[in-house]
Amino acid sequence: MTRRTILMYHRVADDPADPYGLCVDPERFEAQLGVLVDLADVVPLADLVAARRPVRCLWRRGRPQVALTFDDGYADNLEHVLPALEACDVPATFFVVTGALGDRSGFWWDRLALLLGGRTEVELELDLSGSPLRVSLHGARAATDALVALHSRLRLVDMEVVDAALVTIAIQLGTDVPEPRSSRVLRHEELQKLASSPLVTVGAHTVDHRLLAGLPPAAQEAQMHGSALALEELLGRPVRDLAYPYGDPSSFDRDSVDAARRCGFATACTTLGGRVTRLNDRLQLPRWMVRDWDATAFRSHLVVWGAV
Repeated sequence: MTRRTILMYHRVADDPADPYGLCVDPERFEAQLGVLVDLADVVPLADLVAARRPVRCLWRRGRPQVALTFDDGYADNLEHVLPALEACDVPATFFVVTGALGDRSGFWWDRLALLLGGRTEVELELDLSGSPLRVSLHGARAATDALVALHSRLRLVDMEVVDAALVTIAIQLGTDVPEPRSSRVLRHEELQKLASSPLVTVGAHTVDHRLLAGLPPAAQEAQMHGSALALEELLGRPVRDLAYPYGDPSSFDRDSVDAARRCGFATACTTLGGRVTRLNDRLQLPRWMVRDWDATAFRSHLVVWGAV
């Protein structure tokens, strides 16, 4: 039986300010692609899920199959990822948060990281939709611990509450809400350029990356359908693939899966590790997240994951 695995990336960039561990250095990414091409057939997500091999891979029957996915829609996906994919003739799926496209303020979690970065004292008092939160941290880990505490709470609330909270945090820290220039989001025309490559499939990642679990079913469906519709209007093609924001067991629920089905998605990806088998629900596909590993470490992880 052919081994089938989906890998997840976010950013490919040389960015020292990477508190979430989302970046893979461009040279390391190229090395990782070299390992994949050597050990497996890298195929489109749709082909992997359907257990179908593209014509060009028929002579390599029995080799493992791997599909590459990139979440969120960072601008470095066009700058660094696409050239590397084209150099190796490797396909990938890009899941895009449509509400963030072209927004210079970027993603809220990147603004939060910039607000807290390097601070050894963090004193904050917030009201998150009637839920008070006080953060009082001191020492070398103050910024890191504050980031974890605030991120875990802010991902649960509406975007309006998040934006207001960031303004409050900035005021209490005596600064302005920064613009995350090194981690900016794709512009509309940049996504069109990315999508023009025959190697690229674009999927939905909701409108504003809101955590879905617990939202009313209609609100979850609106997040998914709104994202797909915006992409279809921009790119002029059907959008059949979805990735749940965050993707862990606490971030989506049965209503999310049902909403994805009603929206007509053929696949929906989680962040739960594992290989893809015929037993998988195609709307709850597992993925492994790739980190900033050199070729040797990356190869070792593929072996441990049972991908090769």
